[in-house]
Formats: sequence, C-alpha cells, structure tokens
Amino acid sequence: MNKRIIIILELAAIIGLYFWYIQPTYSGSIHTINTDIASEHTNEIAIQRYVQHKTQLIRKQNNISTSNLSRLSSMLPSSNNTMHFLLNLNALALRSGFTISKFNIDNQSNNQQSNTIQKERKIYRTFIVSISGEGTYASFRQFLDSLERNLRLIDITSISIENNNITTTSNIKKQTTLYNYSLILQIYWIPLSL
Repeated sequence: MNKRIIIILELAAIIGLYFWYIQPTYSGSIHTINTDIASEHTNEIAIQRYVQHKTQLIRKQNNISTSNLSRLSSMLPSSNNTMHFLLNLNALALRSGFTISKFNIDNQSNNQQSNTIQKERKIYRTFIVSISGEGTYASFRQFLDSLERNLRLIDITSISIENNNITTTSNIKKQTTLYNYSLILQIYWIPLSL
C-alpha cells in the first residue's frame, strides 16, 4: 500500500509540475523561441535566395560586352545630361536641314515623380524639352527619323505644324515651303542611386 501511495504522490507531483512549470514555460518562452527560430530559418532561406539571385545577375552583367554597356549608358544615362542632349539634338537638326529656333527644358516631371514615389517606385526619371523650329517638310521628316534612330530613349508627346507663308525659290526654279514646327519631347534617364 505504501508503494501505491508513493506512486500516486509521484504522479500528482508530475501532473502538478507539468501544470505549474512545464506547460507555462513551454507555451510562454519556449513557444516564442520556437517561433523566432522558424522565422529566422525563413529569413535565412530568403537571404540565400537573394544572394544566389544577386550572383546570377552579377554573372550576367559581367557577360555583357563593354560596347553594349556603353550603348546602354547612351540610351539611358545615369544623369539627365540636358546640355549633352541639347548639343546632340542641335547636331541632328543641322544634319537634317532643320533649324531649331528655341527650346525650353522642364524638370517638373522629376518633382512629380518624386511625389509619387511612395505610391509607385519607378527606376527611371524623365525631363521634358519643348522645341520650336523651322524647315521644309522633308527636313522635318529627316529630323524625326534621326531622333528615332538616336540611341537616347525619347518619346515625342506632341507635334504641331504651322505654315509660315514663306516660300523660297532656288536657282532651279523649285519652290519650297517652310513650316514652323513645335515638338514636346520626353527624355528618360536612370539615376545611379534610387
């Protein structure tokens, strides 16, 4: 009978110990630690995937030839380079026989984009250039073709054409009509730090 009482007391002590110490400890700090370990394990897997993806991208970048990298930096430079762009634009116009009379640069699109960055993060920036010029229809078409072939990424968002009522006559007695053109260009660039 003493053995039975001892076994019952041991069982009561074990049950009491379970409810008094083991259960609260396990559901409290041990459960929290297990949750933290699972979270850390998930984070570690995500970091490993990120590192693998990053090394793959670095390998791909290293396989790009320097000529292609320079073409890419010409198409989407790391700064807006407005002065270089305007010099290039003027050279294209001169080669086409199109005369640029005035231009206006508007960097407001960058401010608008920075205000909407919280909503949607874009990796590119833009600036707007308004151009006015004069030329024949053929010279204007040649200028547009040269803009299209240019490496710099450009969208023409607006074109307006007006007849300026000037007709020139050359030595061959061929009459050409000059027109006034207005264009609005959106030019893209990618900043180094986003």
